[in-house]
Amino acid sequence: MSEIYNLVRKTCIKIESSIVSTFVFSSIINVFLFLENLWLDSFFKKMYPGSDFISFLKKSYILKNHIFSPLIVIIAFSIFMILASIPISPILQINIIIGFVFFFIFTVIVPKFILKGRINYIKFDSKEINVIGFVLFLIGFIFFLWTVIDIGGVPLLKPSLRYLLNPKITMPVFLIIPGIALISSHILDRMQKGFLSKASAKFRIISLSVICIFLLLILGYRTPIVAIVLIVVIMGYYTKLLEIWEILGGFFLTVLIIVGIGYFRSVEEYALGGLSALDFLNIRASFTMHVLDLLSNISGYTGFMHGKLSLSILPGPEIGPRRIIGKLIVWNSEINITPTLIGPMLVEFGSLGVAIGMSILGFILGVGYKILQKTKDSFYIMLYAIILGYTLISVETGLLDVNVVGYLIIAAIIYIYIIFKNQIFISGEK
Repeated sequence: MSEIYNLVRKTCIKIESSIVSTFVFSSIINVFLFLENLWLDSFFKKMYPGSDFISFLKKSYILKNHIFSPLIVIIAFSIFMILASIPISPILQINIIIGFVFFFIFTVIVPKFILKGRINYIKFDSKEINVIGFVLFLIGFIFFLWTVIDIGGVPLLKPSLRYLLNPKITMPVFLIIPGIALISSHILDRMQKGFLSKASAKFRIISLSVICIFLLLILGYRTPIVAIVLIVVIMGYYTKLLEIWEILGGFFLTVLIIVGIGYFRSVEEYALGGLSALDFLNIRASFTMHVLDLLSNISGYTGFMHGKLSLSILPGPEIGPRRIIGKLIVWNSEINITPTLIGPMLVEFGSLGVAIGMSILGFILGVGYKILQKTKDSFYIMLYAIILGYTLISVETGLLDVNVVGYLIIAAIIYIYIIFKNQIFISGEK
């Protein structure tokens, strides 16, 4: 693992050093620093609510400490079911209970036994993390330009252009999300060490996030925008960059993005007039839960694809996982259908798959949360924010994207390495 990281680090440092020395890059940085100073000295900054705004929210132990506990995944799934408000079959009820129970055990109970006391963890160099984030953002931006040129327009203004998007070109665009997250972790590290004020750190991270959201919005995407909002909000929460009222505002913004873009696409792309934004959200949730119910009934207790759906996540000539779900449900491989978080687990290995899948996911999130709490390190806060943010989105969409699975695998490798390192460390002390 260290050899791969060193190769990535050295390559990114070479790319970054060749770009930051250019006149164009220096000019962009100077413009941003000018805008930052303008904001910090402005009348509007002085009028911006401070830490005492709606201070009673801080009195709640849950709001102050555990909003983004891994258990929020169970809460989010429960809210999604309530929003759908449709009856589900007994076998699906059993599968959901199985998923919740195993997720709880491996999120809350197991990490307490494997990570006790002080944690001996890997300390990543913040500057190197920043360089890697910069290169990822640069790659994503290049592919963004390539995508706009390739389809010859802006999908936000003309939704029909979304059907012309080439996944092989658009997939790398999403690298701007981990890129922004890595850069933000460096900014937060400097803030934690006292090299940067909280106001400057907030301005820089929010500015980068707005740029990222703007680029993704142009391509007409919704879930990646929700991802960047969730990631930044979670990072801001655990580093005390954001106040509780700003966190709740982030939740509200996330809901607006989901409802707003979904409604816009339903009207412009599908010509579904006469429906309110909330009606569309209810219809979408109901349809997705109905899909999950069907998958539960055809999968039984052992499933039937046994790994083939997971392999379809990899880029290639075969149809993707959501189209496979579409083929299973409506016999049409041209339709993408979201199967919820446990849908793919059911299709692969049935009820057993739900137990194993939710255990693995719970273990990764639970260990990540434990490490975050003990270290307060900006890198591990960022890593947890990425995997939790995408898991919350996957409550509806399912873990069926190669980049998201990749983030979970990277997190799992780092966490397992830390676990073994701590077991050796504890044995050595004894």
